[in-house]
Amino acid sequence: MSMVVKNNIPAVMTLGVLNKNSAALAKSLQQVSSGMKINSAADDNSGFAIAERMQVRIRSLDQADQNTQSGASMLKVAEGSVNSTIDILRTMKEKAINAANDTNTDTDRGIIQKELDQFIDQVDDNALITYNGKTLVDGSKMSKGDATRTALTNESLNSKTTGLTALVDLQNRNGENLNILTTDKLTVSYVIQGRNYSKEIDIDVNKTLNDVLVEAMEPYSSGSDNPQLRAAYDNYNSSVGVANSAYNSSVGAANSAYNSSVGAAASAYTLITTTGGTVSTATGETTLVAAMSMATSAITVNQDVYSRNLSRYNDASTNLASATPGSADYLDYSDQVSMYSTRLASYSAAISTDTSTYNALSTQLGSVIASAYTVYSTAESTAASTLAVAKAAATSTLNSAINAAVEALNGDLEAIGDLIPYQLTMKASNVVGQDAAGNDVYTADMGTALTITAAGAGDKYQLSGFTFNVTDIDGNIKKNVNSVLDNFTESVRALNKSEDNSITFQVDAKANQAIKIGLTDMRSEALGLKGANGETLSIATQKSANSAVNVLDNAIKKALDQQTDIGAISNRLGQTSANLRIARDNVQASESTIRDADMAKVMTEYTKNNVLLQASQSMLAQANQSGSSVLGLLS
Repeated sequence: MSMVVKNNIPAVMTLGVLNKNSAALAKSLQQVSSGMKINSAADDNSGFAIAERMQVRIRSLDQADQNTQSGASMLKVAEGSVNSTIDILRTMKEKAINAANDTNTDTDRGIIQKELDQFIDQVDDNALITYNGKTLVDGSKMSKGDATRTALTNESLNSKTTGLTALVDLQNRNGENLNILTTDKLTVSYVIQGRNYSKEIDIDVNKTLNDVLVEAMEPYSSGSDNPQLRAAYDNYNSSVGVANSAYNSSVGAANSAYNSSVGAAASAYTLITTTGGTVSTATGETTLVAAMSMATSAITVNQDVYSRNLSRYNDASTNLASATPGSADYLDYSDQVSMYSTRLASYSAAISTDTSTYNALSTQLGSVIASAYTVYSTAESTAASTLAVAKAAATSTLNSAINAAVEALNGDLEAIGDLIPYQLTMKASNVVGQDAAGNDVYTADMGTALTITAAGAGDKYQLSGFTFNVTDIDGNIKKNVNSVLDNFTESVRALNKSEDNSITFQVDAKANQAIKIGLTDMRSEALGLKGANGETLSIATQKSANSAVNVLDNAIKKALDQQTDIGAISNRLGQTSANLRIARDNVQASESTIRDADMAKVMTEYTKNNVLLQASQSMLAQANQSGSSVLGLLS
């Protein structure tokens, strides 16, 4: 090997090996310190991307699991409120049963009533329970649905029973006659808006269930034949009719005035856009649009003459170019070129003048139209404002008149007595009503049953309870009859119309993977314990207390249905949480396979690279000493 000084090739090559071993050692050291064989995309780009996606999935599943646990906590709060309400309803039923016992005096029932009122108030407090500022069971978290009406169904009567069946012919489900006699008495009681209504009805051989229902409702119906009641509603309808007529007249006049004003303004604006108004020209008065038309015609004429002279000028120029200078033809063509050149200049100036005139008129027309539109817009805006004021005044007058009519009607009804404008209906079918989604609700056995339905949908018309009580000629209760005839249970609950305000729990790592639950209204009014006017369920008498028992049974059913829904979703959230944890663990195991390092293997690699690095350093030192042998030649 030759001896060189400038380039120490062995040292350079050894340095390259040293750098390579140093990089390998750094990589091994990073794997040992992090415990991962893939620390960046440079280590394994596809593996790094897959592992990162798995890490995103793991964190998303962790958050979804937290969501399910938070949702379960929220539902526990709601369930606690409902459980408390159910406990209260149980106690209230005990109190109602106590009040229905005639060992109590009316004074005793009054004392029990006070306790009952406090329970009802507590039910409302329970419904206002909150979680993280969200009120849960006050009806604000209901699912989307139409308003439904109360349906009370009796599946104990014979399936052939209809509203036209006579009382004395009523049979149980097995076809056995109930033995209702014409000497018996039937008391019908029902509760609407917290108020109890009761009617004692005589029984004859022809009286049907429909007759009973009509007779029970008649004194309280707006369609009653009661002359006082009819007069009260006639006065109300007359007052409302006069008020609506006056409103329609005022609004009609206001609309007519508006149309007249806007029509006149529109006509004026159309005239301006069509003519542009009057202007003075050299020929006298004319419209702006006509003046523009005249300018356009002048431009067209001058352009035509200019084109003809230009053609002649070009011909003369051509002939002049081919003629012999100084000849007679040459002089003649030269004169023609001069003449046509003068004409072209004259007509070009005329065209320019006419074009300027047209542009000025066009600018003027734009300004005139803009001004006219401003006038039109102002007139339209003024007319619209006047119309709005007139309509507002008419509406205010109408509302005042209707309010006065309502007050007068309420005063008349109060003078007449306790009247309610509801009509209950009775039908026999296997369809008992419709739920909030508009689907038909069927009887449990799909057989025909008798259903009493409220007059309208929503809490306002809710039929909280309906009670039949048959007694014999001696006043004894006919229990066998009542156990069948009074077995009307709530098959469709009355609900107000609601938008989709249900609670959504995001329970997975992708969009739209959620669980929704709608929480119904658990306030006392929605449970049928209180009316909108604050009147509470009464147990002031034995009959009202007896009727209250059925009302409370229906309220307990509503609360238990809500408790069941909450429990089902809570159980599902628990299953979902367990499933999320399993999925997270499996994804984490997969991610570990891709990213985690085999520490025994990595430590072996690290030791090897460390030894190689030290060896490289030693050899580099030896290679750097090889150049010093050259100095021996200089001694």
